[in-house]
Amino acid sequence: MTFDVIILGGGPAGATAAFHIAKAGYKVTIVDKAEESLIGKMLGCGVMKTHTFSSVGLPRSQGKELISFIDTFNIYSPTAKTKKVVSYPSIIVDRHMMNQRLLGYVKEQGVVIKASTEFKSLNFENNKVVGITTSNGENIEAKIVIDASGINSEAKKQVPDSYKIEKSIAQKHIARAYLEELANPEDITNLDSYLAVSEGYIWKTATDIGFGSINPDVDLKATLYKFMKENIPNVKTNPEKNYYGILPIRQNLYNMVGEGYLLVGDSACMISPMEGTGVPTSMLGAKIASEVVIDCLSKNDYSQNALWQFNVKYNKTQGATLAYMDMLRRGLIGLSHDDIDFAFKQDVITDKDVLDSITGDIANVSTLDKAQRAFRGIRRPGILLRMESCMSKSKELKNHYMNYPETFSGLDEWVKKLNQINDSFS
Repeated sequence: MTFDVIILGGGPAGATAAFHIAKAGYKVTIVDKAEESLIGKMLGCGVMKTHTFSSVGLPRSQGKELISFIDTFNIYSPTAKTKKVVSYPSIIVDRHMMNQRLLGYVKEQGVVIKASTEFKSLNFENNKVVGITTSNGENIEAKIVIDASGINSEAKKQVPDSYKIEKSIAQKHIARAYLEELANPEDITNLDSYLAVSEGYIWKTATDIGFGSINPDVDLKATLYKFMKENIPNVKTNPEKNYYGILPIRQNLYNMVGEGYLLVGDSACMISPMEGTGVPTSMLGAKIASEVVIDCLSKNDYSQNALWQFNVKYNKTQGATLAYMDMLRRGLIGLSHDDIDFAFKQDVITDKDVLDSITGDIANVSTLDKAQRAFRGIRRPGILLRMESCMSKSKELKNHYMNYPETFSGLDEWVKKLNQINDSFS
């Protein structure tokens, strides 16, 4: 069987890419190991910025899929003694219902969904990906394979070294997460997040509460329970309704394309590092990917050089923003619990600083504001020095992404400089 595009994984990223490519008139198939009715099934809700759906050209959640509207994001210090409140217009959605709705759209565009079908291997011809083989031995040919199969992508491990695609993610960049549904869902219009708890953070929405951490040794469930007992004892959960998962917390892959091969979503580490959310960023990445793939198909050129425009377009927009946010995240989690409490209480770290860290907007601090912060933080000058250094490195990092190389030949030098920037701040 032959298609223009094979998409591995029918989650939000895969479905978004499939919809737009098929709508442009190309033959697309989605291959997913889950039963079709279970694709995208996860416990817990999803938080979506209100502009996400319009940005990716898809209708917004409605009806039962739309759980609630969000106005504000409460960012608490680790001890829950102080908080920052920022505007955060978003919606909370049922992720499974949303994913099934997206799959309905792709089927309307003629996409063939091969559910209950497990990927086995990539097929190559002259070092170019030309299709896949499934676990039941079926060979499916395609001009381009889009890998949206998640953090544990098997396809990514099989690409040639010459593509210069990172095949694995360092343990220090993998966060584990655990959540439980609330016993009594709340009618609230805010999100709560508690920073830097055991090298991670705790979040609470209208329907669930969870804990994520990059520390591989921390007991997620025990830490969550201890925090709830000490700080928010009135919150009750349904322990039987729980979910464990992993996600990449780092800047996106330095290169996301090969010969006839392209990565999106968790496979490419498209995660918002401050919020730990991947659905909105993955859908935005998939929309950019679909535009590049459609252009390549129209020109009958599926080479790495042609697909390279995805790297350029993504990194100069979404990638640059997420890299900036990742550096700010590193700056915050490097502070002690007492330092964050102090910085929040004394406004050494302001509401706007926190807002910038979750939107990716570059903070411009005036000389007067710097002087006022220095006065407020005079008892702990190290906090201000660290945050000023972090802001400077964040801007440098974002500018570096804005100068992503236009061709494959510039990748090595760009990565070398990127590593220097990352290593210069700890």
